[in-house]
Amino acid sequence: MIRKILFFAIVFPSFLPLLAEKPKYQYFGKAYDLNTGKYVYSDNHKEYYNNGKHTHSEIQYKDANGKVFGSKHIEFDQNSEVPTFKTVDERDGYTEGADVKGRTVRLFYKRKKEDPLSEKTYNPKTPAVMDGGFDYFVRNHWDELSRGERLSFHFIAPVQLDDYKFAVLKIKDGEWKGRQALYLRLEIDNFVLKQVVKPFLLVYDVQTRRILQFDGLSNINDENGKSLKVKIVYDYPKEVLEP
Repeated sequence: MIRKILFFAIVFPSFLPLLAEKPKYQYFGKAYDLNTGKYVYSDNHKEYYNNGKHTHSEIQYKDANGKVFGSKHIEFDQNSEVPTFKTVDERDGYTEGADVKGRTVRLFYKRKKEDPLSEKTYNPKTPAVMDGGFDYFVRNHWDELSRGERLSFHFIAPVQLDDYKFAVLKIKDGEWKGRQALYLRLEIDNFVLKQVVKPFLLVYDVQTRRILQFDGLSNINDENGKSLKVKIVYDYPKEVLEP
């Protein structure tokens, strides 16, 4: 057994840390079709930390029957608002993601397993936000949003190999299932596109600044390859909401 461990340590030096690594927090969100209310999938999060800093997350997507159909790996340690990530839907091979090196971002995607990978490398305008980095944008600008300021930024969309101007602002202060909450609206910051792309509703917990609810266009597709419109309700263990 010891020789086997030494072999893996020499040939695969990163293997042992991965074996020992355990997530600090685990939680999930349940997604319901906005039109029908039908439960369609869940996203199941594992958050990993190093010296108190959230370094990366692993996310599994499960259908309504609990079967895993996709995954995401996302890294926050270099740039929390513009993270490196990769999402894969095993049903049709849909893939999207980004590799971030300093200010340079390589975007890539393919819609189906048999498609060639499309990619683009560029330096996005600032401030920039991508994928799960939006949560950190909200946390990093919490005071301004709480005061009612409207904040604009460039939202990077790998599947479009481009970025789009978006804005976020407070709708109201309120409650969510007995917790003090901040209600936000995320909208595309373009008059023409605003007529086509409906705004997103987001609810954040005031105490922990964790997202509690998301209403809008999902990054997960239906069986026809079209983005789902969903309401996602997040369920956290006690140690997350009462740190």
